Amino acid sequence: MGEVRYMISEASKKVDVEAHVLRYWEEELELPIERTEMGHRYYTEDDIRLFHCIKRLKEQGMFLKELKEVIPDLLKTKKGMAQKAVQDQTTENLNEDTKIEKTPEAVTQVENLISSIMKETLLENNEVLRQKVGEYVSEKVIKEMDYLFQAKERQEEERYQKLDCLIRQQQMLRKETAKSFAARRLRKLFGTSLT
Repeated sequence: MGEVRYMISEASKKVDVEAHVLRYWEEELELPIERTEMGHRYYTEDDIRLFHCIKRLKEQGMFLKELKEVIPDLLKTKKGMAQKAVQDQTTENLNEDTKIEKTPEAVTQVENLISSIMKETLLENNEVLRQKVGEYVSEKVIKEMDYLFQAKERQEEERYQKLDCLIRQQQMLRKETAKSFAARRLRKLFGTSLT
């Protein structure tokens, strides 16, 4: 007996999302969804489990962009698990109950793998982001401090120039006052007007 195939309407009901969401996820995540001879999509139980997993991760706040990085590893794991299941089937005589028990374990293993990969990826991304932000902030702080230092130097230079100008004006006034005082004193002494 062949594997069960679901059309998009059936698959969307099983995953509990709209059909256009499955098409969108397929396109954005570049999922290898099989097609019939007429070009219609069909989904297997593995595809349904994958979509359930994607849905759960999306509900936990993960973005498709992040999922896209994990999907190749997930598909490799799925393929490896399928090959292992075939090997197990050929090397052991498993009954139907054993096959049913392995399916939830496989889903759990895939979910655990995705979870660990996502944690590792997020930690790496956070570290890179922390370094980039640190470099950016350091650069900005240095530039801002340099700008403020230059502005302070300009203010001090202007202040000293004004102070110098005021001192020179004061000196000129003292000289003029001294000259006029000396001239008045001489007039007083000689009693005549000097011209």
